[in-house]
Amino acid sequence: MSRRPVPHVTLDPEHLPLVLVGLPGAGKTTVARLLASALGLQVTDTDAEIRRRARMTVPQIFAAEGEEGFRRRETRALHAVLDSPASAQGVVALGGGAILRDENRSLLRGRTVVHLMASPETAAAHVGDGTGRPLVAPEADSDTTEDALHVARGATRANPDTSGRYSAVLARMQALHDQRAPLYADVATLTVPTDGLTPQQVAALILVGLGAQAPHTARALAGLKTSTSRAGAGSDKPRAAGAGMPLVPPSQPLRAGTDGRLRLTVPTAHPYRVIIGRDLADEVVKGVAGAPGGGGGGVALVHAPELAARVGRYEESLRDAGLTTERITVPSGEAAKSSAVVDMLWERLGRMRMGRDGCVVAVGGGATTDLAGFAAATWLRGVPVVQVPTTLLAMVDAAVGGKTGIDTAAGKNLVGAFHSPSAVVCDVAALETLPVEELRAGLGEVVKCGLIADPVILDRVMADPAEAIRWDSPVLAELVARSVAVKAAVVGKDLAETGLREILNYGHTYAHAVETATGYHWRHGEAVAVGCVFAAEVAHRMKRLGSDALALHRQAFTAAGLPVSFPEGAGRFEELLKIMRSDKKVRAGAIRMVVLDGIGLPARGVTPDLAVLREAHEAVTGAGPGDEA
Repeated sequence: MSRRPVPHVTLDPEHLPLVLVGLPGAGKTTVARLLASALGLQVTDTDAEIRRRARMTVPQIFAAEGEEGFRRRETRALHAVLDSPASAQGVVALGGGAILRDENRSLLRGRTVVHLMASPETAAAHVGDGTGRPLVAPEADSDTTEDALHVARGATRANPDTSGRYSAVLARMQALHDQRAPLYADVATLTVPTDGLTPQQVAALILVGLGAQAPHTARALAGLKTSTSRAGAGSDKPRAAGAGMPLVPPSQPLRAGTDGRLRLTVPTAHPYRVIIGRDLADEVVKGVAGAPGGGGGGVALVHAPELAARVGRYEESLRDAGLTTERITVPSGEAAKSSAVVDMLWERLGRMRMGRDGCVVAVGGGATTDLAGFAAATWLRGVPVVQVPTTLLAMVDAAVGGKTGIDTAAGKNLVGAFHSPSAVVCDVAALETLPVEELRAGLGEVVKCGLIADPVILDRVMADPAEAIRWDSPVLAELVARSVAVKAAVVGKDLAETGLREILNYGHTYAHAVETATGYHWRHGEAVAVGCVFAAEVAHRMKRLGSDALALHRQAFTAAGLPVSFPEGAGRFEELLKIMRSDKKVRAGAIRMVVLDGIGLPARGVTPDLAVLREAHEAVTGAGPGDEA
């Protein structure tokens, strides 16, 4: 007798049964099968259950009993599946309209319900001509959706560029979306956008979002076959050269330990921990003690002036542990990242006679962590560094990944080294006094991570922007963890930016030009937001990125309170182009960009035509063709 394979992924039993809802064509059945296979569970499709009980197809039921008759059968099936002695304990895919009845929504409350959020365009593309779907087919005649269908007919007339049966299907799907979206939101405990994602990626995001404990989520799903190549792509077109590939965030647990702290591992050749929590002086000590040499050669605490009190607490803990310390104050912000400041650091490290068993502790924002990391990388050809970021931007970006550097007159971060930290300690208590503008700016890199790899981030930010910038919010802690998980997945495969790591520079080609052109008066996260919109405009004009995904860029950054335009750049295309040609990704004078082929599908090494770059620039600056010099 053959044994059933042990599943690679497990979920907390409290999440079972796992119920999927969404529009017709959202991919519920396909994703449900993937989830069930990965979890080693049964899959139940309520429409299939209705067909089995009625011994009729869904169109036959509609023809014989009308929509109301079908809904009554649907409620009975739902009771059998969710509220009976033989109820399902696996994965359940509901019909798209199951949430219309109050009784059904009551059955779903208190359960784990995942909304597969597909755009009407994507859903319509997936259902084709609507055959077998009575409420989607152009000839549908439903009593209970009469108002929605009236809207649909109006939408059809309002879209003359779309023709034939597809036009009618799209219009009806839009009507269903408008009718049902609030109801899906009412019952959902997790919402996952599906546009542009593979079914495997959607399934992985669900598992990660629900705290899957096994580290093999992506592997468990990778070998499973689906009938559609891209859930949400809405297109059967061949993929372009250099087409984006999905990066599934690692299935590291995103749940706090018993001490309330989140811990993630960056899987480089020398793995290190990222700790996220509150009041983490003890973790700073552990980070130094765990570094090569254990800080025996002295500990240099590098920090900006405004962080003196916080650094004092860390210094006290280090001295209590028997370590010799020295505090070194550096300028605040980008002014710290100069050759003069790093020369001062080298002099101070020499004065304290730091040996290779010493350790640098960087306490501050991204500029401080970049500077101190570079000093550590170059002193004695490399001493350990523990990064203690105190801004949201530094926590999710600068302090994680091992990139260090300083600026020159030619551009930002052009001199530097790859030098992985021994530990990264994200003490969110440091965010309490951070101006709200700085917290918002940090969301620039957070949203970027959502766009390139983890759409759950977008959902969290857009669902509750206020919680996303509250320093003690669990939403913010989750956003930090998710962003770090994305970066860890990339850095673990490509520390030295020889390939994959370039995707972390999404939006940065234009962003660095904005920063340089404005004398760094723009915050980095603000510039990244505009840079991502610029990159999306480029991809859209190259027919790689759909209009919905382009719009999502603006929606997500706007929800975060970040700019999506750069009006100061109007008439300055040539100036910005010159700066972009100094970007690290440029090869043989050609601007190489990271673009998206869909949300979560980054493509690197793309070389847009000059005309495309100019058009994208005009789109984000508000300059018309005649406004450029």
